[in-house]
Amino acid sequence: MLALLNLPKPLAGRVALVTGAGGGIGRAIAEELGAAGAAVAVVVRPEADAGATVNAIRTAGGRAVQFSADLYDLGSVPPLIHGIERELGEVDVLVNNAATVMPLGPVTGVRPEAVLRALTINVGSVMTLSGAVIPAMGRRGWGRITNISGVFGNLASIPGGNVYAACVAALETHTLNLAAELAGTGVTVNALRVQRICTSLRAWLKTIDQDQIEDPLIRRFVNSQIDVAVIDSVGLARTLLTQVLGTESGHIWDTIHPDPVQ
Repeated sequence: MLALLNLPKPLAGRVALVTGAGGGIGRAIAEELGAAGAAVAVVVRPEADAGATVNAIRTAGGRAVQFSADLYDLGSVPPLIHGIERELGEVDVLVNNAATVMPLGPVTGVRPEAVLRALTINVGSVMTLSGAVIPAMGRRGWGRITNISGVFGNLASIPGGNVYAACVAALETHTLNLAAELAGTGVTVNALRVQRICTSLRAWLKTIDQDQIEDPLIRRFVNSQIDVAVIDSVGLARTLLTQVLGTESGHIWDTIHPDPVQ
């Protein structure tokens, strides 16, 4: 594997699609794939701007194009894929990074439409995007699908986060089942489990006076995050690249506890 990583452009000629690539983890992953030689489709919400990601890839000598898609509208997936194929070619690497942690709060107060939105973005869009790119991957006998599975601490420590916890569990189960479905095709499917805590959230936590928190769910959330390390986006992106260049499938790679879950 180290020999592969030392190649100048191990993904030269490949096309990568990264959702939620406007910043944070998604941007780091898009830049790493671009540095490895892939042409990168940088996908963000319609109201978001991924210019910084695109410019960084291009400045480093890579190729990148921004695409917008509302992943709550699963009907937007086919035109998104067609647009990417027209501009860059068929997708070889799919990284499903876009996600929402909302709604947060007690189950008794969660609105049904908010639950549906979360399930659609976090799980439905992942399945739909995968289904859209798998046929071309199968024809070429090579493809890589990685689902970013983000948790705050661990699933049992998310106060008021039952909807998000359910989405994470569904996403990881889907990952393992799809890997089994595609065994022997040359298409690998894995998940990368990360801590979704960033520097801005860490800064906010430092300003909180816990004695002034009245809601026990919010107090529990703050306490659960105090000792969680801020994500290393660059290190995570390099871990994902190693996974993309490999041939293993059906793993949930835990960046906090590195032994893969099968």
